[in-house]
Amino acid sequence: MAADSLFPDPSDPSDPSGRPVARAAVVGLGATGRELARRLVAAGISTTGVEPDPRAAAQARTEASSDLLTVTDDLSATAAAEVVFEAVPEPEPRKRAVLRALALYSGAPVVTTALTTPVAELADPEGAELLALRFVRADRLDTAELARGPHTSDGTAAHVTELLRRMGITSHAVPDRPGSLAPALLFGILNQAAWTYHEGYADREALETALRLGCGWDEGPLAILDAIGHRTARDILEGLHQRLGERYRPAPLVAEPVTRADPPRQAAEPGVRTVAVIGSGTMATGIAEVFLRAGYRTLLVARTPQKAEDAREAVEFGLQRSGTSADDLARALGRWTGTTDLARAAEADLVVEAVVEDLAVKRTLFAELGQVCGPGTLLATTTSSLSVHEIAEPTGRPENVVGLHFFNPPPAMRLVELVHGRHTGDTALQRARAVLNRLGKVPVECADRTGFLVNALLFPCLNDALGLLGEAGVEPPLLDAVMKSVGRQPLGPTRLLDTVGADVALEVQRRLHEATGRPELVPARLLEQLVAEGFLGRKSSGRGVRAYLTARSQADAA
Repeated sequence: MAADSLFPDPSDPSDPSGRPVARAAVVGLGATGRELARRLVAAGISTTGVEPDPRAAAQARTEASSDLLTVTDDLSATAAAEVVFEAVPEPEPRKRAVLRALALYSGAPVVTTALTTPVAELADPEGAELLALRFVRADRLDTAELARGPHTSDGTAAHVTELLRRMGITSHAVPDRPGSLAPALLFGILNQAAWTYHEGYADREALETALRLGCGWDEGPLAILDAIGHRTARDILEGLHQRLGERYRPAPLVAEPVTRADPPRQAAEPGVRTVAVIGSGTMATGIAEVFLRAGYRTLLVARTPQKAEDAREAVEFGLQRSGTSADDLARALGRWTGTTDLARAAEADLVVEAVVEDLAVKRTLFAELGQVCGPGTLLATTTSSLSVHEIAEPTGRPENVVGLHFFNPPPAMRLVELVHGRHTGDTALQRARAVLNRLGKVPVECADRTGFLVNALLFPCLNDALGLLGEAGVEPPLLDAVMKSVGRQPLGPTRLLDTVGADVALEVQRRLHEATGRPELVPARLLEQLVAEGFLGRKSSGRGVRAYLTARSQADAA
């Protein structure tokens, strides 16, 4: 059965659910319950809200502002409802107690908002039919995931799906599991972002900017945690930690709002006129194009004359494609030099290394740069996951070395992670910051750890997503759909992995695991299979996750 067919079509004329819901109840009028009540009333449905806290009850009355909403503290008032929404906060014991109490008064289907506990564990075979509405935050409840209990009929599932549609909520039928799909993946990355801040790898502004620009989020992770509510996030993470493991152990910052003031940073004059880029691959030529556009004299060092010429042509094409006029193009190319002579890096005020992602190769190159370049030269590595400190060490002057992690493609991506190694000096950081500002980039500063900010947060999420694909009922189309709609991601995880390349993801994930030893960072078996069998995504003629799973399914059926 296809993932989208977990529930029947609510428009099916054979649906036995009967007439549309006219009366509903919401138990618990916190942020989630109030939003559900507001949507029910807006759909013209007579709604009973049950809330013992008089302040929450009064706020619900104010927000709904309708005669269709009746608020009480008496649970027996749910008896007349055709559907009951249980919206009390986690943890699990509290929800169980409310569900047991509801069974004394109402036999109507119940929609629980329990996220950490499977519906199958909450459902009573002799009680009401139970479904679970699962989402990331109550203030963005336009989309949600909907899981059904083992005793819930097709008719009831379709009836609830139609009710949600009337409430303005698009629901995705998903298998029943702790954390569901998109919420589990998102809470994992949100929690790790909070740990990143708590452990001092980056300040709040850098962390928020990195995820917005590096992953296409419309809000940063700490802002999302603020919107969810720190108490709510902590309760959810504690439940997921018990069931899904260490990745969800709540960061201390989740227990309280993030209010620490981060120190301002001072800019400095760059003192950089000439830049040397070492390398001739896609990233190297893209970075060289960025410097040339910004008016720098740019020297590119390649291994062969042909590679140097190919790099010049790639840069010229990039400038033409961006709409550069003929006169400006001629002036830009007048500032360009291609060479195979590394000694010419001595002419540069800034040297940017963009060679293969191999620690031994980079250390050898930086040892040579330490000999070739003058004492005031700023040296930068564009590594995406290796240690800046280990790369800088052979220069003999690690205080002059920074990490500049550009994102692909460099001319289009505004974000650059500015990484300070163990011995990077303040002057080097100030000069690098000023250069990035002149380039029109947005620098985010972070400490030297494997994966820095974006990769350290993003790739474990992709790894977890591949792990979900091994579970019954979870297929790439469903996973991508819920991550885009419920998780509000620009791309679903399987499409994103195909774009990045499974080989790149595996290499980063292996390094993250090796650097930390954390078992939850072991590369997913599916990720290793994709690489071993050449299903890398776009770089393998589009053969990626979906093509691999289809091929494997066909082979199993043969």
